[in-house]
Amino acid sequence: MIDRDTDASAWEKAVYSDISIVTQIDDGATSLSEGDGLYSSSSSMPTIVAAELGLLGLHADDDVLEIGTGTGWTAALIHGFVGDGRVTSVEIDLDVHRQARDNLTRAGHDDVRLVHGDGTLGFPGGQPYDAVHVTVGATGAAPAWVAQTRPGGTVVFPWMPTWRYGAFVALRALGDGTAVGRVASGCSFMMMRGQRPGELRGLGDDVRGRPARIDPRRITGEWAASVFLNAMLPGVACTTEHDGGFVLWAHSDTSAAYVAWDEEVGDWAVRYSGDRDLYGEAEEAFLRWISWGCPDIDRYGYTSTPEGDVVWVDHPGRVVNP
Repeated sequence: MIDRDTDASAWEKAVYSDISIVTQIDDGATSLSEGDGLYSSSSSMPTIVAAELGLLGLHADDDVLEIGTGTGWTAALIHGFVGDGRVTSVEIDLDVHRQARDNLTRAGHDDVRLVHGDGTLGFPGGQPYDAVHVTVGATGAAPAWVAQTRPGGTVVFPWMPTWRYGAFVALRALGDGTAVGRVASGCSFMMMRGQRPGELRGLGDDVRGRPARIDPRRITGEWAASVFLNAMLPGVACTTEHDGGFVLWAHSDTSAAYVAWDEEVGDWAVRYSGDRDLYGEAEEAFLRWISWGCPDIDRYGYTSTPEGDVVWVDHPGRVVNP
């Protein structure tokens, strides 16, 4: 933990470095001085903040809704650009909300409207907004964000689906509850409180085995392919381990898979349980990505509707989702 009162030099160095700074652990249940636990709030890396704000395409006098106040820093940046009375920021954690209010007041941004509430609901009291800026990872665009955005306005959020990796998604609202846009640069954010992935599901009693068709390092090593797999495998989480050799775990609510090198046979082996062969589904999705010409990140689009979100390649008619 860095304390400005006890080590002003280290505090200043951290504040002006291009790093993210953790400001809360375990939703406040664990002291920052202990260091271990689930990081639950932070001040984001400045270059990442700049990238997302650039995608918003803000203009002076825009009305902006921010989801996830955190320290209040990004709300202050937006306020400094769009002007007084134009920024509303929603924070679900009461202690973080109160600290942000204190931070913004002391920094001269006390007219930013701060709301303690569930960010997935937006804030109807300030709509319509010209832009919605989301600072926490989400598995999709909340319908309220799109519905509360003026036609032609932007919604930018860190898309953090369960399979692997994340990316900024920049959408334009159409005014009918739908929004269309593109998958942009990669990113990694703490998840919204209600969308955090569950604990790793181990293999059950009904374990089956088979040889892997595809090297798991290849499937997890292609960032553009991960966008495809995220769309094809909703609700399936993937983690990897590297200590003592590469290992892949995949799990969902009902199934799990484990892929590792088998020294006896000299090949990758899959062990899985539950009602689905999750790694087999990942292999099929990866091969489908190849068959579509290995689309790179700049070819992915994203459409959000009240019924759900879809990812597409090149044009909205070429949908990736199963």
